[in-house]
Amino acid sequence: MSKIKMDYFYANSIFLLCFTPIIGSLVAKMTIHFAGKEASLTLGRSYCDACLRPYPLIEKIPLFNYIFTRGRCKLCNKLKLPIYFFSELSSLTVFITILCVIEGQFFSQLVFLYAIALFLIGLSIFDILTKRLPDIATLPFLLLGLCQSFWLQHIDFQDSVFGAIGGGLITGIVAEIYNKMRGKVGIGWGDVKLISAFGAWIGWQALPLFIFLSSTSGILFIFLRFVAIKQFSVKEQIPFGPFLCASGWFLLVQTLNSP
Repeated sequence: MSKIKMDYFYANSIFLLCFTPIIGSLVAKMTIHFAGKEASLTLGRSYCDACLRPYPLIEKIPLFNYIFTRGRCKLCNKLKLPIYFFSELSSLTVFITILCVIEGQFFSQLVFLYAIALFLIGLSIFDILTKRLPDIATLPFLLLGLCQSFWLQHIDFQDSVFGAIGGGLITGIVAEIYNKMRGKVGIGWGDVKLISAFGAWIGWQALPLFIFLSSTSGILFIFLRFVAIKQFSVKEQIPFGPFLCASGWFLLVQTLNSP
């Protein structure tokens, strides 16, 4: 790659890197609004959810404000909504991951992977807040996965189709059997559709690893949460979407970056 193209890549990357926490905050704001948890769609966090104290400018700085205030409002000492911090940190982390992993240093590839990551961060937040994954998000993601395998040819279109069918069919059967045996939902149909979508993006060959990583990370989270709060209920519903999104995106990066 020529020196001019490398300078262009790094200059734009550094510019975006500085703004990734802000972008993550905007993603959280929009998702919270669309999930029906906040009526206002004004940019940034303007007040404490508990005492309604307006945040000063210094406390509106993405990422750092949560760290410096230890996640609590200075007036009422109530915990701030951690969704913003999760989104800001995730946005920064995925961008750094892309910079470290992608080869060839194509800026368009970086933007493409980052855009998908932002969508998945928003989808994860929506699942955390509402305990569901909407069809308006999962089905277009599935269709786009099939289209990219046909147009971009990172994986064979046939492997993409088999991945979508196999992922949806297998997990759908497991979900139905669990529901019949236990009388409650184990894997939601939104999760089934998301697994099917990722099957289209990464192909059927990567599905076992995808499901293994998602399940393992979910179990690890439950264990660490139990260690932290010393409380666990089998009736508590833990959203599976964030673990699917994280594992699926990581494998997607590997798939798109493979020669």
